[in-house]
Amino acid sequence: MEERKYRLYPILGVAFFRVAIGVAIGLAIPLYYIEINIDPVIIGIITSGTAMAYLFSPLIFRNVHKKIGIKYTVLVSFTGFLVIQIIFQISLNPFLVYILLILDGIVLGMFWPVLMTAISTISDSKKYNEEENKKNNVIKHYSLSWNFGGIFSFLFGTFILFFIEDHLIMFRFALLFASIGFIFALIFQEPNSVLDKEIIVPIDERVKDIPNKERISFPLILPLFMIAIYGFLIAGVGLAYPIKSEILNYALFTNYLFYFFRMTTQTISISKSMDFSVKFLKKLVPYSSIITIGILFIMALNQNLIIFGICFCIFGMFLSFHYTISFKLIVFRNISKNTSKYSVYFETMIGIGFFFAPIITGFIGGVNEDSAFYFLSSLSLISFIFFVLMRRKIKIK
Repeated sequence: MEERKYRLYPILGVAFFRVAIGVAIGLAIPLYYIEINIDPVIIGIITSGTAMAYLFSPLIFRNVHKKIGIKYTVLVSFTGFLVIQIIFQISLNPFLVYILLILDGIVLGMFWPVLMTAISTISDSKKYNEEENKKNNVIKHYSLSWNFGGIFSFLFGTFILFFIEDHLIMFRFALLFASIGFIFALIFQEPNSVLDKEIIVPIDERVKDIPNKERISFPLILPLFMIAIYGFLIAGVGLAYPIKSEILNYALFTNYLFYFFRMTTQTISISKSMDFSVKFLKKLVPYSSIITIGILFIMALNQNLIIFGICFCIFGMFLSFHYTISFKLIVFRNISKNTSKYSVYFETMIGIGFFFAPIITGFIGGVNEDSAFYFLSSLSLISFIFFVLMRRKIKIK
């Protein structure tokens, strides 16, 4: 019997538009509340809603696809995303938005794990197993799809807000993105079979080959701490800059423009640095941490728009090395122990960073907008000291 052909583009489509939705409202919500003078502490609590729910929702819903199928799990997820965006058009009451963001994080716990399962299942099918390049391309295209979803949404927001300076318009476009994503969910195909072994993070074959060249041992706390700091710094700057830009009366579109700079340089840097050996990254990370400390300190002192743009580019480029070394070490641990459970720890720690960052940054930024950047710079200094003290325990044979 001939093996069924899969349409890969619906998977890429739902991944692309889910991230586009998150980016569109992820900045629009704090920008809107800052404009109407909601306390930054409250804004931080509200914007942490999705991350808070996502800390536990993947574990709760990890077996849903076994009961209703992958296609219907994706469809239910995107129906939830669409309904949430529809309600946003009706009311942006802070309490309601907080509840909706919690629901968004809950639904997200069904969406990303099952999408990874679909990619893993398809890449393991006969068509892709016969040619290694095809198998690798499935994973690469999936990774690019959600990265470009974020880059597209930031760039789109920059373009729209340059001509129409209205916070609410991004909520309208988030609804449009959710509607298009829902269409892709409707044409999503159910794989013939699902892998018995749960795969949290699909692993590029290039990374699988590395343990043959580098035998590595390290304390697990090292990559988990580094990725938590990475998440905290990304989310912290995500609230600290809108607070400061409002005080400095910068144009609304600069928020999306600068985050477009950050995500673009970050994506390029992560893509390139995945080819670096852990031995080289071990030497590189302290220098990248020093640059990150300095950039955050400059952001606290700076009031020049052009310098902010340059800072965001450098911030995205050098902070990415935190992600790369953490990801590679976790992959090594998964492979050496023949499990995927360490990926769960990885996702949980980055989620903890994203959860606490807006709350703490909102509290500090509410007192003084520059102090938020000083705090983030100090946190980066702590990560630098921690890594320097611990890197000797990364044993490479």
